[in-house]
Amino acid sequence: MNYKGAYDGDTNYAVGDVAVYTDGVPYVMFSDAPAGTPCHNVMYWERVPQPLSEAVVMFHSYLAGVIANIADVSASIPTNISDEAITLSTDTADYLITVDDSGDTPELAVTAIEEEA
Repeated sequence: MNYKGAYDGDTNYAVGDVAVYTDGVPYVMFSDAPAGTPCHNVMYWERVPQPLSEAVVMFHSYLAGVIANIADVSASIPTNISDEAITLSTDTADYLITVDDSGDTPELAVTAIEEEA
């Protein structure tokens, strides 16, 4: 599933895309549809079942927070750069950014670094 956020009638969604419709419920597209096809059209969209829909919304909220923290880096300089990873420090957390290029498409991973007790 590819979370796309709030439903936008001008967006051309693809199979597997998840959009939150005006009723606040996430729907997943299971069949190609023209742009503007509302989420409640059961020929193309399916309501994401509970509790998965709650998990999708919670994960998106968490991810938005992570992105906001990374955006706060403004004056921070990476504290450690190697061929494999970059460590970034923000006012609220430290993050390890890695790239896995072993497959056909490189994948970026951002991991919060836990403080040692």
